[in-house]
Amino acid sequence: MSSTLGDMSVMREELHHLVDRLPEEKVAPLLRLVRDQLGEPQPVRDLPFIGMLDVEPDFAERAEEILRSEDNHSL
Repeated sequence: MSSTLGDMSVMREELHHLVDRLPEEKVAPLLRLVRDQLGEPQPVRDLPFIGMLDVEPDFAERAEEILRSEDNHSL
């Protein structure tokens, strides 16, 4: 029986190694497959990456002015 446990450990190590080599876009489908096998609930939604904006220091102070300007352009 210890042989079976040793094989499981080797298989887990190989799985970890293979998962680490996957490109990022392939991780989510594999994660869903593993969660399905474990019977774990799927997350409600997959949120996209939100980036940061590098702007001038007075951007926050001018936000209302900029928005008013944009509203007038759409008329």
